[in-house]
Amino acid sequence: MKTISLKQIVATGIALAGLAFIQNLRADTEVLFVGGNAAQNVLYDRVTNILTGGITQVVVSPTNSTVRSYVGTITSQPGLGTVTIDFSLLGAVGGLQDLVNQVNEQTALTNTTIKPTVADSSTTPEAVGLSSSPFVEQKTLVVPYAFIKNTSKSPNLITVTNLTQRQAYYLEGSSGTLPSAFFGGYTNNDTVYLVARNTASAVRTEIDANIYFTGTISTWTTNQASYAVLGPPYSTTAYGLPVPDPNGGQSSGANVRGLVDSITNAIGTVAAQDIKTETTIAYEGVPYSVTNVENGSYPLWGYDHWFYPKVGQAGAPSANQLNVITNLLAAVTNVTFQTTSPVVVGNFVPYSGLQVKRNADGGPITSLLY
Repeated sequence: MKTISLKQIVATGIALAGLAFIQNLRADTEVLFVGGNAAQNVLYDRVTNILTGGITQVVVSPTNSTVRSYVGTITSQPGLGTVTIDFSLLGAVGGLQDLVNQVNEQTALTNTTIKPTVADSSTTPEAVGLSSSPFVEQKTLVVPYAFIKNTSKSPNLITVTNLTQRQAYYLEGSSGTLPSAFFGGYTNNDTVYLVARNTASAVRTEIDANIYFTGTISTWTTNQASYAVLGPPYSTTAYGLPVPDPNGGQSSGANVRGLVDSITNAIGTVAAQDIKTETTIAYEGVPYSVTNVENGSYPLWGYDHWFYPKVGQAGAPSANQLNVITNLLAAVTNVTFQTTSPVVVGNFVPYSGLQVKRNADGGPITSLLY
């Protein structure tokens, strides 16, 4: 019988421990981003930028493109192993709540039991009744918001070029009862309708904060998109008419645009990236522009924040997860990227371009120059 010496046993144990250590160093890393979808295209672009070792898989939900996963490697960080970055960007408010409560995100495509690692939101926890104290906060971009109209569909709104704070407040609380003349339009014999985002959206939270609206919103949709959607046999009921939105707002800026394009005398609220071909309405006499956000004269904006639990808090990122977050954060906040990329230009305001700051959602704007 062959005997094994103590020396061989020790050597074998060291070798196995070393192998386990190497495997641990090369353990695969997965990070889940939850929250709002305002900056989704920035995130997707930057993920492809940091996965320098190649992307082996991209999985996109067939029902909602804001739910997706990227799988690849980072060449300079071999210890991260295979890196999976999941996104479930179904709403800023819900994302923050899920991060606080460490809810299993069953929507994540590669891992239905993973808990949120980072919430991307252009609203703060305090704005939705949560505390930011358990979180590390990183500001990445500036997200502007705007009131929009379609003058081809709504000629009575051609002369509605500005909303005061009071007009915006009444629009949110009393749309469906006020004529276009109240807002500077042509007549008292028509009705203006608001098409807003739902309460899961930072667009809704931030515009409400900026115009100091805290009441019950009056937002509208239609009872049917069109006869073309219905098909024959046609009902005698008139479709495409404005009705109060039973969901309290829309789940996307694209939906808001669609309704603004179909409801006569509709005014919508969107993030800047969802303005597209619609006409923006100035606020308090200042039109939306990147320059006007940067100099502080146009107030409808919020920071895009990343929040993740501090060390010692439930759900705090591991060292490897934090490494992935840091890599992606550096790619997103890169000044050259923010000032030249078509993903950012025209859709967001570079964080580095701000000449002002604000310490609360919709709060006072103060200068950074003095």
